[in-house]
Amino acid sequence: MEKINQLNKIQPKWFAIYTKPRAEKKVNEQLQNYNYEVYLPLKKELRQWKDRLKKVEVPLFNSYVFVRVNLKQYYEIPKLISGFVKFVTIGGQKVAVRDEEIETIKKMLDYSSQIDISNEDFRLNEKVKIRFGQLRGLQGQLVEFRGKYKIALRIDSLATNLLVEINKNLVSKIL
Repeated sequence: MEKINQLNKIQPKWFAIYTKPRAEKKVNEQLQNYNYEVYLPLKKELRQWKDRLKKVEVPLFNSYVFVRVNLKQYYEIPKLISGFVKFVTIGGQKVAVRDEEIETIKKMLDYSSQIDISNEDFRLNEKVKIRFGQLRGLQGQLVEFRGKYKIALRIDSLATNLLVEINKNLVSKIL
């Protein structure tokens, strides 16, 4: 009993949940119904139906939902949520997503819903810092992706990059 009480006292952290395919919104809703702090980053995409084009909201990360929980809740969720597959781990170890990374995702989605995801390694490109605008203060790498200049911001805990098109006048090189 004392061990369970200690688990409740540990500060909540963000964790990524891997869901069944196309179950992100369902898992998000269930977590909200259980009063968990949850974040499902959504972007707008233009989709083609037979008779029309329509803008729809789709998850930024396929099969991922973020939840902020303490250790006790971490172990409760798999039993409660339909569509849950597993928590994202690296080498079998729990991986918390840093608060700063969640804030970066939120800022980027507030700036633009036209965000690309890439697992490419951009180490050879110039490091830049955004000096003006909504993304001011964020650091990343200036890259050319699909023929356009974009800034790549690394989300280390997910081993992925967020790419957003940005005016080169808003950034400066980090020396």
